[in-house]
Amino acid sequence: MVLGHPVFDPVINKNVLVDHVYIIAGGEITKQARHYIVTTLDQEARRHIIFMDRDDLLELFPTSGTPLPAEANPGPPEWDDDVPF
Repeated sequence: MVLGHPVFDPVINKNVLVDHVYIIAGGEITKQARHYIVTTLDQEARRHIIFMDRDDLLELFPTSGTPLPAEANPGPPEWDDDVPF
């Protein structure tokens, strides 16, 4: 996993492990995936992991007052009554 590899920090001039992680997904992050990620990361590094999946992202729109894009809520499907045969 990429999060297990050290990253160079130019401020202190040495390699360090990432201590804050945002995992953002356009779909659902399952409980099994969350559990795997949390248990795989080094517990001694005391990392803070924040998961955001599709539902969490969509809940941000009403609280911020930003309207949803038209593609996010297409509405009822339009039926084509014309039979192709």
